[in-house]
Amino acid sequence: MFALAAPVFRRHGYRDATIKALAHACHLSPAGLYHYFSSKRDLATYLVRRPRLDWDSTWVDPSIDAVRQLGQLVDLAIAELPNYLLALQLTEEAGDGPPGGGARSRAFQEGEAVFGRLIATAAPGLARERATEIARSVLALLAGTAYTGLDPDPNRAVRGRIAALLRRELVPDLIDADRFGAAFGTE
Repeated sequence: MFALAAPVFRRHGYRDATIKALAHACHLSPAGLYHYFSSKRDLATYLVRRPRLDWDSTWVDPSIDAVRQLGQLVDLAIAELPNYLLALQLTEEAGDGPPGGGARSRAFQEGEAVFGRLIATAAPGLARERATEIARSVLALLAGTAYTGLDPDPNRAVRGRIAALLRRELVPDLIDADRFGAAFGTE
């Protein structure tokens, strides 16, 4: 539902986005929106108010190839990052976040845990510390492109940069090139 409301928040900001406009964007009445969210603040901060993830709580599906999961996570992060960054901004505007960008720091740590665990699972010979360093580089590429808006086709550009980084770090020593190519569409 946040994705439907996001254009209203982008256009008007937290303060000037009305419940009526948000409900309309979500194809609901204001009363219907209140059924799902107790307030505008509840909707605006929805993406940020989830349980915290850390390295040890991150689950990797053993039935799916970890390299393929890594590729899917990259695609998901690229698709969802604009809304998540908006939610972080709205959280600050609503006065719900810790001062000084604490929500951004927490989000980065969670992303580091998720990407780090998947990278380590995909490349079992890799030390946990190195997997974390690579995860930080992936997140820096994701955030840099999202914040600057300089690339004409940011999704393709950032995906290509992330795939090149992961290929350089993991192939051929830790992950088979064909397996990597299949997961990232670079065969």
